[in-house]
Amino acid sequence: MINTDEKRKKPLALVVDDEPSLRLLIMAALKKFGFDAIEAKNGRQGVELFKAEKPDIILMDVMMPDMDGFDACKMIRQSPDGNYAQILMVTGLEDTESTKKAFDVGANGFVTKPLNLVMLGQRVKYMLRAGHAFREIDISRSRLAKTQELAKIGTWQFDLVTNEFHCSLEACQLLGLNNNDQNVTFDDFLSPIINEDKELVKETLENAFKTKNPSNQNYRIHSVNGSHKHILNKSEVIFDEQTQSILMLGIVQDVTQLKKAEEEIRLLAFYDSLTGLANRMLFMDRLDHTIMYSIREKKHFALLFLDLDNFKRINDTLGHHIGDMLLKKVAETIKNSIRNSDSATRIDKQARQNDLLIARLGGDEFTILIADLKDPEYAALIANRLLKAIPAVHIFEGNEVSITTSIGISVFPEDGNRADILLKNADTAMYHAKSQGRNTYQYFMNSMNKAAIERFAIDRDIKKALKNKEFFLYYQPQLNLSNRKIVGAEALIRWKHPLKGIISPDKFIPIAEESEVIIQINKWVLFTACYQVEQWIKQGFSPIRIAVNLSGYKLAKQKIIETINNVLQNISFSAQNIEIEITENILMQDNEETISTLKKIKEMNLKIALDDFGTGYSSLNYLMSFPVDTIKIDRSFVMNCTSKNKNLVIIKAIIAMGHSLGKKIVAEGIETEEQYHLMKKIGCDEAQGYYFKRPVPKNEFAKLLARGSL
Repeated sequence: MINTDEKRKKPLALVVDDEPSLRLLIMAALKKFGFDAIEAKNGRQGVELFKAEKPDIILMDVMMPDMDGFDACKMIRQSPDGNYAQILMVTGLEDTESTKKAFDVGANGFVTKPLNLVMLGQRVKYMLRAGHAFREIDISRSRLAKTQELAKIGTWQFDLVTNEFHCSLEACQLLGLNNNDQNVTFDDFLSPIINEDKELVKETLENAFKTKNPSNQNYRIHSVNGSHKHILNKSEVIFDEQTQSILMLGIVQDVTQLKKAEEEIRLLAFYDSLTGLANRMLFMDRLDHTIMYSIREKKHFALLFLDLDNFKRINDTLGHHIGDMLLKKVAETIKNSIRNSDSATRIDKQARQNDLLIARLGGDEFTILIADLKDPEYAALIANRLLKAIPAVHIFEGNEVSITTSIGISVFPEDGNRADILLKNADTAMYHAKSQGRNTYQYFMNSMNKAAIERFAIDRDIKKALKNKEFFLYYQPQLNLSNRKIVGAEALIRWKHPLKGIISPDKFIPIAEESEVIIQINKWVLFTACYQVEQWIKQGFSPIRIAVNLSGYKLAKQKIIETINNVLQNISFSAQNIEIEITENILMQDNEETISTLKKIKEMNLKIALDDFGTGYSSLNYLMSFPVDTIKIDRSFVMNCTSKNKNLVIIKAIIAMGHSLGKKIVAEGIETEEQYHLMKKIGCDEAQGYYFKRPVPKNEFAKLLARGSL
């Protein structure tokens, strides 16, 4: 046993474990790293040795007879000098609950068995340095607090009888005032205080003058270098021989360094030292606050729980130092994937970037909190992004390392209204993801899983569909209403999935837009439709107008001008026979850029049609600004139109407005003879709809061209 009365030359480690052989191995390894070591065979003996020897660091096994490591850790923290001890839990347990319990009873960290003794020595040396730093900061803080009570660095006084205020020269210098003690006023004394703190300081001091009670304040003042100083202002009441209060005496002290020390302690307390991410303590605090905010504002939020697949195998085969390198790389990947991705930019409408918190709970477990989420399905976008980004191959010390992750998602309030329940349910969902084959995600709520799985499957398969030639086009005739002759065709995409059969465009187009596959799809539709017109011309038919809808993604990003140029080089008919259909939501995106792109399309002699008019936010000003040739009245107006309802009034107004601007008007969705006659009567130029013909394959459309009219 080491004599505590002698000055210790080496740091002392206490090894507490019920396995003698493991104690000997750990002690031998620690001695190689410059430690003296003592041992205890159970938690109770370990507590007694700590009280007697005051070791610098303790390596504590969790599962022991008589008293386990959790109880021993708790008792050490409650004993004198227990706050400064560095306690490292050594355990064969890897579950979330054990990790949480270790931190709850005051452990500074934990390692799992089997131990890497080289890395253990390095870890213990780091913890010893951190412990010394914490002790020095705490001692400095205590000394500064004592100095604040005694030192008269700068003084001021307020005469409670005459209401006169005086400030010492030292205080003036500290506060950055040019005045001397003869003419500094109370307002001068307050002038350096930053605006956010000034009113409260003034109110507190004035109240102290009136009530003749002492005060104690911390506030910030402007410094000459443009930064802020933190000032402590304390005051006491002075009494005369008759115990009458006559003077309020105060001191001011610069406590900026103390505040910096407190910030360092805060960083140690709330951030993970390996990855720099928020730690469990900060995450749970933010989760509690998010729950309270979401209850008050009636908002949704999502919690993602990530666990790396087979991480223990990497630790066991390549070593814990390689595992730590991988954890740091994964943390960086998570941050970059969420904050710098197109997915995050789109999610920004659902969850602002400052509402994203990424944390490492411990080991290989990470969590992501997405607050203020209007649509819980958007959590799946982030999960998908991470599943694609994390499996990248990394090289560490010549070792090729790749890893995947399983993700569980819980949603507030559907999956719980308490922090522990939401975390537990996300953890449960994560294990369900592992049971599904790993490298996937699962919602805790089954109904969300079904929608997410369907969405994920479409997102996965749509990327193969173009390559596998699973897309094809149908064509719907567009007629001149005055004579019912076919004047054009709208090309409409269809998807024949090899397993699921025909998938409706309203199911796969929105998903294609999110993943940007829509750019390749639009390009394919334009090329294929124009190629088909070319084939019909070769069959002897006159050229007709072909309308192609550019689904709602930014025109400039689609490189549409380059695509059109390539098309024009491969067709024999006029560019005026190609009509590009855009929706109103495209007009709302990047106004100037959209106008510029549309003008370039017009300069190439193509026609432009505004599709689904009346369902978005277009105004007369938009119609005048954009080079649109045709307005297509949305089918929702036409299908419910009769001679006696309001839809007819709206359609008449659209026709009148469009014709006054020189636009052609097309009615979509005509399904009855009454609708046909109404549209013809009120002046629509063209029409399409099931009343005339449903969309048909290319060969059947050729037969319609042979007829000429419908």
